[in-house]
Amino acid sequence: MQRIKYAIVLGLLTFLLSALPARADIIQTQTFGPFFPPQTPVLAFNQYNGNIGDITGIVIDLSITTTGGLAEVDNESGATTATVSFGTQAALNYFSSTVTVPLELVLNVTKAYVSQTFNLGADDGDGIGVQSGGADYGVLAGGTVSSLSSANVSSGVWAQYVGAGTYNIVLDASTYLNVSASGSVSQGSSPPTASGYVTVTYQGAGGGGGSAPEPASLVLLSSSLGGLAFWRYSRKRKKGRGSPEA
Repeated sequence: MQRIKYAIVLGLLTFLLSALPARADIIQTQTFGPFFPPQTPVLAFNQYNGNIGDITGIVIDLSITTTGGLAEVDNESGATTATVSFGTQAALNYFSSTVTVPLELVLNVTKAYVSQTFNLGADDGDGIGVQSGGADYGVLAGGTVSSLSSANVSSGVWAQYVGAGTYNIVLDASTYLNVSASGSVSQGSSPPTASGYVTVTYQGAGGGGGSAPEPASLVLLSSSLGGLAFWRYSRKRKKGRGSPEA
């Protein structure tokens, strides 16, 4: 008899736990490229077609990958050291996107690049501008490098992401070239290819996640747990008095 009761309680608990709302994330990813920057790709996403109360957070990821290209420097003064950083960069466009995007991904540019320091000889008289060759010249070949940035959407604008339609997120992608030198150095580049993706994650939205269990379910669950605990306690007391088990 006791074993039957134990099986019934376990079955009830399993049913209740399976009936409680599960938490999950809904993830959308849109890719862009490869292309030669500058470009302003427009990426379309589906709104969350559910209750805004289901959402516990909205996160946007921006990934940029640079491949190939080259950067050149030509010294126009005395011998100097020049550090060259070269690749691609991207940021979300606040004004062109049809939803309010995180300022962290607007103001903080995501950069993917390679870097090298050159010891450049004095100008060899080859004129102003980049002239290849000579001790005053340096070239940096672009590699394949990726960089990822993430930011949370402010809860005050979540309503823009909820509905039955779509919205656009626009990004600005461009070549990144930075030259740091003590003297006068000309610079130039052949653009790399840029590619990447933007991901929007609705946290806690899948399967009705984010909503609390109904009060009646909580009462039933707590009652079952209490009954199980009492039954186990009574069983131990009977065994202690030498009562036979069923």
